[in-house]
Amino acid sequence: MDEIDRIPMTNRQREIYDYIADVTTEQGYPTTVRDIADRFKFASPNGAACHLKALRKKGWITWEPGKARTVRVAGCQEQTAT
Repeated sequence: MDEIDRIPMTNRQREIYDYIADVTTEQGYPTTVRDIADRFKFASPNGAACHLKALRKKGWITWEPGKARTVRVAGCQEQTAT
């Protein structure tokens, strides 16, 4: 799915998407739902999970709820250490 084919994000979803992309690039591996909740000052990880579900439904990210560090920008692979 090309970017042009995806459903547009809200401003808040864009902030979260950009954070996911930036952290993945800087760390070389995905962030966690709890990290996202802390960064955006959600009362609980559930607030972050709701945004992640919307981004996944719109085709912007991939994410497997219940598994650690599976939040990824769609089409993006984390760097592997060699």
